[in-house]
Amino acid sequence: MAEVNFSSPEVIEVDEELMNDLGELIRSKSDFLIKNILNDLYPTDIAHIFNRLEFEDGDYLFSLLSTEDQGKVIVELDDDHREHFLQTLQSAQISDIVEELPSDEATDIVSELSDEKAEEVLEDLSVEDSQELKELLQYDENTAGGIMQKEFITVNSKDTVKKAIQAVRRAAKQEEQQQFYFVYVVDENEKLVGSLSVSNLILLSPARRIYKVMDTDIISVKTDVDQEEVANIFKKYNLVAAPVIDFSGRVVGRITVDDVVDVIEEEASEDILRMGGVGEDEHISTPPFIAIRRRLPWLYVNLLTAFLAASVVGIFEATIQKVVILAALMPIVAGMGGNAATQTITVMVRGIALGEVNSSNQMRVLMKELQIGLMNGFANGVLTGTVIAIFSGTPMLGVVICLAMITNMFVAGCAGTVVPLTLKWMKIDPALASAVLVTTFTDVLGFASFLGLATLFLSLLL
Repeated sequence: MAEVNFSSPEVIEVDEELMNDLGELIRSKSDFLIKNILNDLYPTDIAHIFNRLEFEDGDYLFSLLSTEDQGKVIVELDDDHREHFLQTLQSAQISDIVEELPSDEATDIVSELSDEKAEEVLEDLSVEDSQELKELLQYDENTAGGIMQKEFITVNSKDTVKKAIQAVRRAAKQEEQQQFYFVYVVDENEKLVGSLSVSNLILLSPARRIYKVMDTDIISVKTDVDQEEVANIFKKYNLVAAPVIDFSGRVVGRITVDDVVDVIEEEASEDILRMGGVGEDEHISTPPFIAIRRRLPWLYVNLLTAFLAASVVGIFEATIQKVVILAALMPIVAGMGGNAATQTITVMVRGIALGEVNSSNQMRVLMKELQIGLMNGFANGVLTGTVIAIFSGTPMLGVVICLAMITNMFVAGCAGTVVPLTLKWMKIDPALASAVLVTTFTDVLGFASFLGLATLFLSLLL
């Protein structure tokens, strides 16, 4: 069966019409027409098509791609479809695909394989490629070492500009799909001492020594730096690439801006999904039973906190029996506290993720959120209390719900700030459990404050 090669792709929208056309062509096994369509698409767009196809149709479409293009497409697939291909493809096929990929993407693929299959794939590779991937696999996947690639250029500080240009040409021929922005300069001990941009390099006199023209003000990251911090460094200093060094200062890899874009998307998606109590690797196409297995534990946690809130209500059962309207008003106090807490958590998790919240300003952030909680609580409490007092005909009931709302929204601001900061201090992702913990605070204290104040002023409510 002939293979597809991407000759001159264009940006084409993958809409329902295109999907319907492809579906008919797949059913009729119209290889030639399918290949004409694929030739006009970028690998990313083809991956989008795969994500919308059933596995069986996807297998057929995948067989039409060349090994090189299979690699380009497979790294763009969603987790479920990529996992399907990595399970169904033979080890030899995966080895061929891995050989066509940059080292960082090849590492991602191998890391998703079973131990047995990964070993088979590594054995099929050349000794150099296998050793390279084994080195990268040793790093935590969420660190600079885990996202770096091994394709980089180094020259000695005593070399000439001519020799550096020759090194760039060799690298460009060997790694045709890679873009090299910088040449990294090392000393006799292979330690990083400077860099030269490729664009500046070609303007220099070939006879000049590197140490005389190199830029010594270079920003690097160590292998153990968290990928989120790497993204913050790229954003802060407007970097397009950065060298990765080990603990001795030797260059062991590089990270480029396209890697960072992937990290930003991954971290943002992870935070959103975790705040919603959803598995970080869940997608629209995730099968129902897998989605249930990932969501159910968090629902059980929420159920446990609901029982805790209900137990607080039970303490004030006698008060509720005497003033039945309290049962109808309780959700207002707890709900408003929960909404306020969600606002605070969203701002805090984002601030922590972007490095905007740190040890130097966290107290100022806390005081600001407490102030916001009090002011929002007062504004909402006065409005709610006035409405309740008018419609119930009991002014004291309006005062009680006003005071309870002020209290609970103050608690929301406090808990919404302190809980994420505490989780960060404990080396736990703040997005993971902040919502559950803070909602528990606002529910329990919302009910306790409202019903407690109602009990205190019970004689004035009857």
